[in-house]
Amino acid sequence: MTATPAHVRVLPGPDTPVIPAHRIVDGYTGPIARYAAPAWPLIPMNANPGVTHSTIHWPTFPDTFREEMRLAAWALINGELPAVFLRERHPTWRSRQAPKSLCQTIGTWCRLSVWLTDRGITTLSACTTQVLGEYGRHVRDSGTARITVHSVLSSLTRLWVFDQLSGRPSGIGCPPWETEGVDDYLPPASPGGENAAEAIAEQTMGPLLVWAIRTVEEFSDDILSAWAERNRLHAAAADNSATPASRAALRAFMDRIDAGQLPIPTTQWLGRTTIAGAYIAAHTGASLGQVYSATRAHGWRQAALDRPGPCPLRVPVTGKLGGIPWREAVDYTEAGFLMRQLGTACFIVIAYLTGMRPGEAAGLRSGCCPDPEPDSAGRTGRHLITSTVYKTARDEDGNHRSEGEVRDAPWVAIAPVVNAIRVLQRMVPPGRLLFDHHAHDLRGTRAGTGSLTVHTLGTRVEDFITWANHEATARGLAHEVIPPDPHGRIGTERFRRSLACARSVSDQVAVRSAGVETRSLVSPLQLAGPAAA
Repeated sequence: MTATPAHVRVLPGPDTPVIPAHRIVDGYTGPIARYAAPAWPLIPMNANPGVTHSTIHWPTFPDTFREEMRLAAWALINGELPAVFLRERHPTWRSRQAPKSLCQTIGTWCRLSVWLTDRGITTLSACTTQVLGEYGRHVRDSGTARITVHSVLSSLTRLWVFDQLSGRPSGIGCPPWETEGVDDYLPPASPGGENAAEAIAEQTMGPLLVWAIRTVEEFSDDILSAWAERNRLHAAAADNSATPASRAALRAFMDRIDAGQLPIPTTQWLGRTTIAGAYIAAHTGASLGQVYSATRAHGWRQAALDRPGPCPLRVPVTGKLGGIPWREAVDYTEAGFLMRQLGTACFIVIAYLTGMRPGEAAGLRSGCCPDPEPDSAGRTGRHLITSTVYKTARDEDGNHRSEGEVRDAPWVAIAPVVNAIRVLQRMVPPGRLLFDHHAHDLRGTRAGTGSLTVHTLGTRVEDFITWANHEATARGLAHEVIPPDPHGRIGTERFRRSLACARSVSDQVAVRSAGVETRSLVSPLQLAGPAAA
């Protein structure tokens, strides 16, 4: 059931909520921006855990246009396009927009206002049909792709419509493409969209998948154990009290290192080598204050620059690379970094070997892939993944639903995907998002709920490649290096595109797991797809 939109012809006051109650997603309990606020966060309307939260920043608008645009934006958020208007539009037009699209639309209005200001125009009433035509041609000739220009023109049409629907219309002119047609304001067609993304080159995707599966299946136990031990030591250091006994234990520890001129446990902080205070405190029982005081008094700050040493964790290393242990020990200072690489490896495996959209992968929850129950004959079926679709989710009026909807056909999960999901379930609490940012943003600096954003995941894929190549180079495994893709960044969308290409040409992918080449060939028809495919 669709709620009745707010009556946007009523003028809002400074304290009027920006977002109406019927557009606030279920479960949101945070603040709602007020009309006069300099920033309008749109997170109350967003239930998609994998997208960046959009915010409208009013100081970016020229002073002369800010209040006119603010009123039109409030009408855009609180109102809907009239049915009589939509009847004359392409079916892709919707009566209201999702938060990300809202922010993009209002960003287009901001760029228009900057362009107008540069030409000495200071009010929307002076932005006539002729002026809009000039701006339309300016955008057309800017070298921007046709699909993007079309989106800009549509956003300006929305400005014209919602200005008329507001409580104080400014009188902006009717865009000329509304009466003359849009073709004269569009550049020639150019490739664009998801399907235009180049598939990841085979010479890049092969070793990337090898490293991702290896990290999930061979290194994950070591990384998870190291992270748990790192957290235990960190908590112990914070809880230690300063006592004469702890001071004596710390002094004995320092004397033993100085007597043998041994490396001093250090870490990197803001690009500088410094004493690993928490690690030393946890191992000696001293308080953090005692550690920092004693190391300063005994000249360890300078000595650490001359004799920097590791901080090995006392957890067994079972994973192997090239037939030998991949680490002598996992270091206290690298446990969090390795957790980040492990989460990224899980994403790469899931994204490539299922063909999910990145947003669907980011929206997966613990428990999404239960073990199949055997049938009456004792046969066990395939693992299936229940996922949420966000991009194509619509309500009965055709408007986008940011909370998404359950996919009709679940995804088939082959063994590497199941293993990746099981590792992620060890990283997050039961029922939570597999890429929950509280579990994967290890510094815990971002407020709110949700998963790592698709943009963040794309950045982490590039970081994973850098890390894997460093590991391969450090161990003399030149044949394990992931070569650069000829089309640039891997991102997130290209995994889906790469799988589609692999299916179309009936390629096979060689999967090497656990550091030993097994040449386990996976048919593209096995790689991924809905159960109904």
